[in-house]
Amino acid sequence: MSNLLELRGLDKRFESRKGLFGKVRSMMAVSGVDLDVPRGQVTGVVGESGCGKSTLARLVLRLLKPSAGEIRFDGTELGSLSPSDLRKLRRRMQMVFQDPYSAIDPRYSMAEALTEPFQIQGIRLGAAEARAKVADLLGQVGLGSQMAGSYPHQLSGGQRQRIGIARALALKPDFLVLDEPTASLDVSIQAQIVALLEKLQAELGLTYLFISHDLGLVRYFCDRIVVMYLGRIVEILPEPRAKPRHPYTRTLLESNFAPDPTQRRQIKRLTGEIPSAFDLPKGCAFAARCAFASETCRSVRPDLSTDAAGHAHACHHPL
Repeated sequence: MSNLLELRGLDKRFESRKGLFGKVRSMMAVSGVDLDVPRGQVTGVVGESGCGKSTLARLVLRLLKPSAGEIRFDGTELGSLSPSDLRKLRRRMQMVFQDPYSAIDPRYSMAEALTEPFQIQGIRLGAAEARAKVADLLGQVGLGSQMAGSYPHQLSGGQRQRIGIARALALKPDFLVLDEPTASLDVSIQAQIVALLEKLQAELGLTYLFISHDLGLVRYFCDRIVVMYLGRIVEILPEPRAKPRHPYTRTLLESNFAPDPTQRRQIKRLTGEIPSAFDLPKGCAFAARCAFASETCRSVRPDLSTDAAGHAHACHHPL
């Protein structure tokens, strides 16, 4: 299976000043990321808050410029493109944001929101063609054409997220980045949105990069799982039920509660301090919290290595 997206040595550094006259500090939000996203699959990205998931999502679409590294989309290196060429290529890659309440301009009707991508790309639509496009997009996400004249404040959260998905589909992309698209929705609505995303992927042959905190949802929805910790990939599970080999991944997956009292288990809490993103240790960033850490772990950063089964992990003492 070919890769639609390939990341190599991807870094993103942010700088900030501590106080008005303080020293400039540097934080690596994403560090040394190598990742392939197979065509037609759902690749999930999980990790604690602040691990770099959303930054990675924005780097992939060049909404943020990387500090170093390469991003190849269908063989094209995005950093080599002019702004006009990058805008054209973005027809094939779109994003569904986490918060449907802020993703849509409150002054726009749904028809205006859905035709905005065509305007940005310089695609002229006649009045009849625009109405047909809007009706078609609304139908794809399970909304009636009568919603075209509605405004965001008149819609529920689930309806707004469906509009966000419809707008992402307007230019018929190949690739969608889904940045926690169900996080702000009720559980019943979450299930409807996930079912919609499954249906659209099957019908349109889409490739997803799915960012989420919901481990149960990721294991259900994704074909493979990427685990991040403090800006780096620590493990890539080749399939959702693969046995984790990195201690952090095991702890993360064990923290997910099953909604069944017969499956209750004792959760082992992590001890130790999370390193500051402004002052990462020389070795493994997880070493201070890991029960298996050795002096090697504290002094030598492990590389991400892949076995014959396609299972990648960055650990000196894999499980």
